Amino acid sequence: MKIYSKFCTILKSTASFNERHFVDKMKIKVKAGDGGKGCVCYYRDRIVVTGAPDGGDGGKGGDIYLKASQQIYDLSIIRKPHLIGINGKQGMKLKCNGKTGSDIKVSVPLGTLVYELKSDDTKELIADLDEHNKECLVAKGGAGGKGNARNIGIREVQLGQQGQEKDIFLEVKTLADIGLVGFPNAGKSTLLAAASRALPKIADYPFTTLNPMVGKVRFVDNMEMTIADIPGLIEEAHNDKGLGHEFLRHIERCRLLLYVLDGQAGNIEEQLQILKSEIKEYNEKILEKPYLVCVNKADLIKQEFDYMMISAKHGQNVGQLLLKCKYQIEKIRNEMSTNKQKERENEKSDQLKRQQLEKELFGSTGRSN
Repeated sequence: MKIYSKFCTILKSTASFNERHFVDKMKIKVKAGDGGKGCVCYYRDRIVVTGAPDGGDGGKGGDIYLKASQQIYDLSIIRKPHLIGINGKQGMKLKCNGKTGSDIKVSVPLGTLVYELKSDDTKELIADLDEHNKECLVAKGGAGGKGNARNIGIREVQLGQQGQEKDIFLEVKTLADIGLVGFPNAGKSTLLAAASRALPKIADYPFTTLNPMVGKVRFVDNMEMTIADIPGLIEEAHNDKGLGHEFLRHIERCRLLLYVLDGQAGNIEEQLQILKSEIKEYNEKILEKPYLVCVNKADLIKQEFDYMMISAKHGQNVGQLLLKCKYQIEKIRNEMSTNKQKERENEKSDQLKRQQLEKELFGSTGRSN
């Protein structure tokens, strides 16, 4: 466990990637469970030869859910392109209903967007799984068929309804507090490894990082923040050069951008402007996010710059940089919390106004003596 001064403890990241099998987009077909058949039978015993109808209803088919988990970082956990729900069981005599099919819950990465693919080649957003343990119902199980105990007139077995069947498209947009942005070989992966115990591939050549990776930092006050390393950008990345914009979307939802500049390469301001320009060409709104700038490889250069100088390789000033990030993230979280509180208050106020307006319009219809 690494410790930077007395301020923060660096935790082991739970991220573990096989670079050949990183999956952040996937099409799947989901089929919820069918409802069980109803039962048609009549009560009988040693005395009663043909009694009242007592067939039970069929059980409901199982639903299929997707559930966000911060312990999962890509979609490779879904090993089959088909998710099939569990059917409900058939109803039985003595008014016993069939067993309900168990629901299926599949964990997906935090930040997964769930789309339903339509027949006209369009897609409709069903859910944004942007919170840990947030669930999304993607296919509802069919209702069970009625037994003749509930529907006395039926003579034939009533089949259960079929479960919903949908084509689903999943897209992961990494949710992290901090997104590292820089050119290939600027030292982003080295910084992530220094700031956490994530184990990115590190080598002295461009495009070592081929997939996003997330590390976690916990401070002594138990405040935690996550840091995402994405593949390096090059000029005209928005035109799909280098690794293209395939991974630019992974910084769309980071709360803070940390530009990591290569001090050894020189042209610091030019590096920063090119990075900002590429992001602007991809999505101008990303530039509205708060950001910090650091110059890496300070141990290899003598020149001083106006930005924070660090050496990720030797840990120089990494602790101070993390504290700066901590301050910004806490500020952003406080603003988000305040905005959510205001939204809740406004919703409550609007609801009270609607209730008051309805009361004035319709009033009470009580009789006077």
